Amino acid sequence: MSYAYDVTSSWTRIVRWLERNAPASARALNPPATEVDIQHLNHSLGFHIPEPLETWLRLNNGSTAKDSRIPIPGGFQLIPHVGSSMFPGGEVFLDCQSTINRYRDYLRIAHDIGDEDWWKPSWIPVLAAADGHYGVILDAGQTDGSIPVLAYRETAYAKVYASSLEQLLTGVADVLEHGQGNSALNGQGNSALTRGYRVSVQDERVVWS
Repeated sequence: MSYAYDVTSSWTRIVRWLERNAPASARALNPPATEVDIQHLNHSLGFHIPEPLETWLRLNNGSTAKDSRIPIPGGFQLIPHVGSSMFPGGEVFLDCQSTINRYRDYLRIAHDIGDEDWWKPSWIPVLAAADGHYGVILDAGQTDGSIPVLAYRETAYAKVYASSLEQLLTGVADVLEHGQGNSALNGQGNSALTRGYRVSVQDERVVWS
C-alpha cells in the first residue's frame, strides 16, 4: 500500500465528513494544486517535495480559500479566515505559496540569528497556526527514505512528532468519523495530532476542544 493511497484515502474521508457536517470548513479548501503550483514549490524549495505531500496538495491546495489579503506598503497582510483553521490545534493547511513564504521566512530568521538548528533547509511547513509560531513540518532530509513529522513551537526547537503524514491524517479522519481520540477507539484517532481532542461543529465549521 503506497503513501499516495494512504494520504488519498484519509483525506477523502476528512473532506467527505466536512462536506456533510461542517460545510463552512469544507468551503475553506482550495481546488487541487496544479502542475505549475507543484513545480513552483519544488523550484522555490530547491528539491522535490515528498510524495505524501504532493499527493495531498494535488487533492486540495491548502485550506486558505477564504483568507483575505490586504495591500500594505511593501506587500500585503494576510487575514486568515476562521474556517481556515480546521485541525485540532487550530492549524491551517498551507497552500503551495504559503509554504514557500513561510519556508523562506524561517530560513532567513535562522540565518539572521545564526542558529542552523532553528530551521533546517530540509524542513517543509505543512500546517501552521494563523496567530503564532507553531505548526507541523515534514522533514525531507532523511537518508533512510522516511519522512518524519516534526512539531515546532514559539519556545522550543522542532522535534519529532509522528512517523508520517499519513498517520496524522488517518488520526484526524478517525476522530471525525468516530469521536474523541483516545485508546477507547482501539487505536482509532490516537495520533499525536488528535490525541485527547473532541470534535464539534459550530456555525457550520469544525471546532476542536
